[in-house]
Amino acid sequence: MDFFNINLSGEPGMVIITIVAFGAGLIRGFTGFGGPAFILAILTLFFTPYSIVSKILVVDFIASVYLFKAVYRQINWRATACMSIPTLLSMPLGHWLLMELDPLWMKRAMALTIATACVMMLIGFRYKHPMTTAWLIFAGICAGIVFGGSYIALVAVVFILLGPYDKDQGRTLIVAWSFFTVLGFALISAVSGTTGVDDVIAAAPGAATYLLGTWLGSHGFRKSSEKVFRRAAIAVLLCLAMFNLIL
Repeated sequence: MDFFNINLSGEPGMVIITIVAFGAGLIRGFTGFGGPAFILAILTLFFTPYSIVSKILVVDFIASVYLFKAVYRQINWRATACMSIPTLLSMPLGHWLLMELDPLWMKRAMALTIATACVMMLIGFRYKHPMTTAWLIFAGICAGIVFGGSYIALVAVVFILLGPYDKDQGRTLIVAWSFFTVLGFALISAVSGTTGVDDVIAAAPGAATYLLGTWLGSHGFRKSSEKVFRRAAIAVLLCLAMFNLIL
C-alpha cells in the first residue's frame, strides 16, 4: 500500500499527510532544508524510500521554486555553480544506488555521518574560510550521490554550516543549491519513470500544506537571530540523524 494513495476523503490519512507536510514545510522555509528529510524519516517507518521519494519530489518542487525566487538577488553564483554542477553529474549514481543497495544500510551510514558533523558543530568547530573551489566540488559530488539516492540534502547542508557563513549567506547557498538539485532530480525521475502524472495528483494535497508551512517558516527566518538560526539548523540535522540511526 502507498501512503499517498490512501483514501483521503474524511480518512485519518488526510490528517496525517496535512500535519507531516505542514511541519516539514515550516522546517524547509526556516532553515532552507530538511523538509523532504523530515517527511522521509516519518514515512519510511511504513514504506520503502523508493516508494515515496517520487511523491516527496512533487511536494518539495514548488516550495523550492518559491524559496529560490526569494533569495535570487543574494545568490553567490560561483559557489552555487561549483556545488550544483558536480551534484547534478553525480546524482545518477545515487539514483542507481537507491535501487541496488540496502536502503537501511544507506540510511544508517548517512545518519551516522550527519550526527558526527552535528557534534562537531555543537562543540564549536567551524573552518575559518569559505570553501575553496575544490572543496565545493567535493561537497557537491558527495551531496549528489546521497541526494540522488535518497532525496536528502543534509550532506550539502553540513558542509555549508561548518563554514564561516552567516545565516543569510548559508541559507541562500543551501536554497540555491537545492533548487538546481531538485530540478535535476525531477528530470532524472521523469526520464527514468520514477515520477509520473499519478504521483503529481496523489501528492497535491500534501504539496499545498507544505507550501503554506514553507511560507510561514520563511517569515520566521527573517525575524530570527544568527544564534537562533544555527541552533535550529543543528537541531533539525541532529534530530533527523538520530531518528534514522535508531529506527
